[in-house]
Amino acid sequence: MSNDANDGARTELVMACAHTILAGLRTVGIAVTGKRPHGFPRGELLSVGSEGQHNYAVCPVKVLAWIHARNQREVPT
Repeated sequence: MSNDANDGARTELVMACAHTILAGLRTVGIAVTGKRPHGFPRGELLSVGSEGQHNYAVCPVKVLAWIHARNQREVPT
């Protein structure tokens, strides 16, 4: 995946989490194909699609913290 596509997916995930928090909801629905990325917050597995897509309900605050931690590692020093 290119950096632009990765940034777009990350932005989409951040926006989904922000909307969930602003709406006062406790979980955000996340769809992951294959395994969850390393360190991704655990959540309730809602379903598994026929093409291997896993759908989770995850705490949006934990997802934002995970993204923040990954961005801190990616910033050149």
